[in-house]
Amino acid sequence: MRWLGHRSCVVIILAFGTCVPSSRAQTEPPKTATAKIESLTAQRCGVDQNRPPQHIFADPDGKQSWREYRSVKDVPELQNDAGEFAGVWAGRDGSVLVSTQEPGEDFAAYTDYCFDSTGQLVQLRFQLRTAWGWGYREEGPIRNGILTAKTAEFFDTKTERRIVRPEQAADIPDALKPRLYTRKSKLPFFKLLSKN
Repeated sequence: MRWLGHRSCVVIILAFGTCVPSSRAQTEPPKTATAKIESLTAQRCGVDQNRPPQHIFADPDGKQSWREYRSVKDVPELQNDAGEFAGVWAGRDGSVLVSTQEPGEDFAAYTDYCFDSTGQLVQLRFQLRTAWGWGYREEGPIRNGILTAKTAEFFDTKTERRIVRPEQAADIPDALKPRLYTRKSKLPFFKLLSKN
C-alpha cells in the first residue's frame, strides 16, 4: 500500500490502497493492514486494486466541482463532511470499478462499485469507519436496484473483528447506508468519465 503524507494532515487509506489527505480525519486504517485484500466487488469486476486507478476524480469541497487529476498527489485536501474522491479502473469484459472515499469529522465512508459493460451496478462493497472505534461493512450483489448483502457486520476498527451493534449506531442510521448509483451514468463525475 502507498501512504502519502500531506503537511500535518492525517491521511485516510482508500479501499484501493491509496491515500488522500483530509483536513482532520478521525478514522485511521487498521494497523494490521499491510497488504490489500481483494474485495469480492473488485474480483467481480476483474480488477486488481493493488494497481493504481486509471482515472482519479475529486470534488474537494463538496460543491459538485468534480475534476480529473493526474495523480493522487495532485488532489487537493478534501473537506470533512463535504469532499469526495474517486478512483476508476477498467475491468474485464467492459466492466468498471469505481472506489469512492468520503471523509468526515466522526467517520469516513468507503464504497466500491462494480458496473457491468452496460453500465448497470452489479456489485457493491461499503465500509464506514468511525472515530468511536467501530465500523460497519457490507458487500454483495445488486438485485433490482437493491444491495443484497452477503456480508453485513459491525466491527472493531483496531482488530477488524466482528462486534455487536454499538448503541451509537442508532444515532447515525443514514451514514450506515451506502449511496447507490444504480447506473454508471448516475455518478456525479460521469460527464468527465465519458470524455475518456
